[in-house]
Amino acid sequence: MSVVQLRPKPGQGSGAPKGRHGSVCLTREESAALRAALRNLNRTRTWAEIAREIGVCRNTLRHVANGLTPGSAGLALRVARLAGLGIERILTPGPVSTGAACPTCGRSG
Repeated sequence: MSVVQLRPKPGQGSGAPKGRHGSVCLTREESAALRAALRNLNRTRTWAEIAREIGVCRNTLRHVANGLTPGSAGLALRVARLAGLGIERILTPGPVSTGAACPTCGRSG
């Protein structure tokens, strides 16, 4: 996972609403991989079920899955835990390897 830390210009504050903390930004490739992971989870669960299991709003998941928002490292970690995969696997685009079986459904890629 690539970590990109954005710093505000002097005198501009953090940019995050009061009471909230900024999050680590994902690269475009990592965001695309997170979107794919969410869509794969949505094949076996509804957005409401996924949201309840990982503790986020259903609309947040839908916005990330549809590419309206990029997601965050924290969301990726929660998705990885739910899917039973490592964070690196969730944020790495493409298949695991040729002929490897999916750890969730057992289907070979």
